Amino acid sequence: MAKTLTQLVTRVETRLSMVAGVGVQFYSEDAIEEFIQTTFNTLFDKAFWPRFTTHASTYTLDGTNGIVTTDLTTLIKRFEDIRHIFPDNSNTALTELPSTINASTIDGTSPVHFSSNPDVSRIFTIWPKASTGDIQVTYRTKPDDFTSTDEIDFDEDSLVLGASWEYLKDDGTNPEATASMLALFEQRAEQILNSLGSHPVSLDPVTTDPRSFEFTVLAT
Repeated sequence: MAKTLTQLVTRVETRLSMVAGVGVQFYSEDAIEEFIQTTFNTLFDKAFWPRFTTHASTYTLDGTNGIVTTDLTTLIKRFEDIRHIFPDNSNTALTELPSTINASTIDGTSPVHFSSNPDVSRIFTIWPKASTGDIQVTYRTKPDDFTSTDEIDFDEDSLVLGASWEYLKDDGTNPEATASMLALFEQRAEQILNSLGSHPVSLDPVTTDPRSFEFTVLAT
């Protein structure tokens, strides 16, 4: 069952209380909330987590400006949250517009490439812009920043360990405990990332993922 932000803060405080010398055992809940949010943001960007991912949602192109007719503001909040865009009835994903191509020279009415769009209600542009018909988009939706009563539908151990490490690093009074907490956090993060590949996957040689993710050490 998902825990609220307040419940996760309590878990972080409990874990920190076991470490001698941390902030003289005085904890700033505002700081802990920020560390939990930061940890979530970092891990969210590491993968297309199934609970936040929508597959093959159909949108209609306007046929003139290379945009869809649907407002995407609450659906796709960032360009990097797009995983695949497919032409209708095709298993071959569009490729991102290469910087070496003069986009204005791309003719026709069939989708070939996509690029970012500064309009947050549309987020991407299809090339050529005169493309018509439907496209299918696979994307993830990032939750808004959490409030105290929000339930966070994510692995709670990784959030607690990550926030605890951030707090210890910021406190700076116990380097050994900080290193130990970082190791625990990275171990848990690696476990949940590896779990994404635990189900059978159909190998499709014509579809490549332009946005793959790999876990890396978070220490700075």
